[in-house]
Amino acid sequence: MSTRKDLGGRGSADIVDAQLHLSLELGADEIIAAMDALGIRSVVLDELWDRNAKGQGTPCREFDDGGYRPLSPLAQAAALRYPDRFSYLQRIRRHDPQLGALLKVLADSPGCRSVRIVVWEPQEREALMAGGYDELFGLVQSAALPISVLGGDMGVLLRDAVVRFPDLQFVIDHCGWVKSEAQWSDVRALAQHRNVWFKWSHAQRSFGRCDDPAQGVQRAFLQAIDAFGADRVLWAGDVTHEESNAPWGRLLSFVQDNPALSQGDKDWVLGKTARRLLRWEPATAMDEAGSH
Repeated sequence: MSTRKDLGGRGSADIVDAQLHLSLELGADEIIAAMDALGIRSVVLDELWDRNAKGQGTPCREFDDGGYRPLSPLAQAAALRYPDRFSYLQRIRRHDPQLGALLKVLADSPGCRSVRIVVWEPQEREALMAGGYDELFGLVQSAALPISVLGGDMGVLLRDAVVRFPDLQFVIDHCGWVKSEAQWSDVRALAQHRNVWFKWSHAQRSFGRCDDPAQGVQRAFLQAIDAFGADRVLWAGDVTHEESNAPWGRLLSFVQDNPALSQGDKDWVLGKTARRLLRWEPATAMDEAGSH
């Protein structure tokens, strides 16, 4: 079993990647080998094998009405086997007939530290803004789990919900997936609410459209830090779905070697923010010694 002393990389930084997709082709042991080479201590897994003919993410449990429930069997196993290296977020859907019971189980499941919703379809976006997700948000709030939200125009999408559910920790996924300066301004406006956090991931997709993509990404990163504070920005490489084809090390280096950030800010973005949000303390030396 890999332990803290096995980690490579620079110094003893506690680095947490807040999202990495797990699939049938990429197992826990392979991920740990790459983590050790880069000095990444822990990873939050989002299990997604593929999509079936109905467009449903797999693995899943299908219902007779055409709905489905995402499952995370390999992520659960990885978190149980390597609790200091892996935890996982669980995708959920508002039409799940057993959503309340499911969230109680997830809140009590070792390694499950967050849930996630994806709201791309127009009807789902309209439902969220009209209060159609309030039951789900209330159940997640009661379960005391953070919720990542992925969808377009996030500043408008979440503007009212973050006020109605002040004890629910919302994570703006993938830089808000913004497509314009106006949308980016709306996302930054959410920073006034202390229950809103920001996941720095897939930045190239949102901010690389200008004449100088590198400059655009850097400018947006510093704007995110300025708006939310480093203690509410968490880094996620999500390298298995990174559209720029940048290797994991380069995505990490963007923050780790960024000359505009203090070491304290780097420590927050690369690990401390995720640890605090997910309530995931790293194992102590005594814990690791007892694992042998």
